[in-house]
Amino acid sequence: MEKKYFDEINECLLKIWYSMPNTYDSYKRRYSRDKDVALKRLNRVLKSGLKRIDMDNMEDETIDALINEIQNFAVSTIGMSNFAVNEVFKKDYFEFSQEFIERARKVDPNIKREGIFQALRNVWVMHSMQMYLGAEVKITDSVFAYSMLYPLTDNYLDDPDVTNEEKRDFNIRFREKIKTGHGEGKTDCEKKSFEMIDIIGREWNRNDHPKVFESLIAILDGQHGSLHQHNMNSLFDKDLLALTFYKGGSSVLADAYLINGTLTKEQELFAFMYGVILQLADDLQDVESDLSENHFTIMNVQGTFGHLDSILHKMLNLIDYFIEHHYEQDTDAQIALRELTLESIQLLIFEALMRSKRYISSKVYKNVCLGSHFSSKAYRKVEKSFNKQLNAIIESL
Repeated sequence: MEKKYFDEINECLLKIWYSMPNTYDSYKRRYSRDKDVALKRLNRVLKSGLKRIDMDNMEDETIDALINEIQNFAVSTIGMSNFAVNEVFKKDYFEFSQEFIERARKVDPNIKREGIFQALRNVWVMHSMQMYLGAEVKITDSVFAYSMLYPLTDNYLDDPDVTNEEKRDFNIRFREKIKTGHGEGKTDCEKKSFEMIDIIGREWNRNDHPKVFESLIAILDGQHGSLHQHNMNSLFDKDLLALTFYKGGSSVLADAYLINGTLTKEQELFAFMYGVILQLADDLQDVESDLSENHFTIMNVQGTFGHLDSILHKMLNLIDYFIEHHYEQDTDAQIALRELTLESIQLLIFEALMRSKRYISSKVYKNVCLGSHFSSKAYRKVEKSFNKQLNAIIESL
């Protein structure tokens, strides 16, 4: 069997995973009713402010006021430091998101709102990686092109109307395009995907920065491996954990390579581990939807046989290990990002467990809720309201 790029890093992460305890003793009570009140107030302020924003004028004072509200909330309610908040919450990021959306619609005028959200999530991850690696935060050609590959290729490979044979055929040709820079797409979607590789190739020379393209091939290998998670005949057909880790880890590793061109071994491990954690959170969030589509993950397989308590605990221990041992704190940006990353991951898990409540024990669910800043009822209500307003803004751009 052909050895995939970065298999060694994947094997290292698997060993770390297996070493994590399946019990968790670090739950902390962070919930209070006052925080629910503060969250609802922030939602009202944001809804009102977002309606008044002039999307053609990024000097709009309303934007400054909203950023100040978010900063104050992060400090007074979430408990982040003033230093971290001032470092990571900046007006420029709003402008970068608008720049990305406008450019995305030039490439694909018919791109759906869900596709824009999917791409923007990766843009935001890449912005944080730019800060972490000490690069200038901006929409580079590689940030744009790689983020566009998510709605262009991911959705194609997840489309149930496209046969596995068609998907494998695309993967073979797309892999050759990434590796050599040569090749043409057959469909409109494929042509756009190939164009994104050309954009990346103009920023990073293959001979000088080979791992940029090896990391892209690694993602393709991860996506190809995930095809084996569909309609499995036996739980022993494939190593679901290895497939999950490789797909998630390679995606963020590519972020880092597309930003820096070269990485140290520790930077590779950091990016890969971050991607693994995000993939596990995503699979936890999609337990039921993946099952309905016969897409098997370690989360829904375990959830079918019993509670997810032990897997969740290993995941929480892995997050603590990641933050403690692999999150560098050599720069102001890294110190600030460490705070934000921890809060963001905990929120991701809370969101996931709200959707997958029946797959964990009542005791663990109670612990997780107490460890959240907000009640599930308040958070759901605010999330629904805010997403509706955000959708309206994106459609107006």
